[in-house]
Amino acid sequence: MSNEDKARKYVNGYMGAGTALVVAAVLPGMTSAALGTIELTMCYHIGRIYCGDTYSWNDGKVAFGVIGLAGLAAKAVALEALNAIPGPGWLIKAPLAGAVIKALGEATIHYYESLPA
Repeated sequence: MSNEDKARKYVNGYMGAGTALVVAAVLPGMTSAALGTIELTMCYHIGRIYCGDTYSWNDGKVAFGVIGLAGLAAKAVALEALNAIPGPGWLIKAPLAGAVIKALGEATIHYYESLPA
């Protein structure tokens, strides 16, 4: 199995976990913080696939900062704004969070795939 295939399994798993977390979250603000942790952890695991056991949490934080920090801020604002729309807003939150995690994961894979070997 290629590194890309291994990484994509992680992305899909974290996408499912993030979507489930949003469905279960009941406190405003909790969603964004928990999703940020999930996304950082995903970036770390993908980095370890491509860089090996010497890849550290600090390396993961740097990669997350380069790849996903702007998306994290935009997502946090959007998800919290959807809390203000009972019903329809809440229904949109979970698929939106899953889509953002998937996009971040794919961007992370692309980042590592594009590094010189």
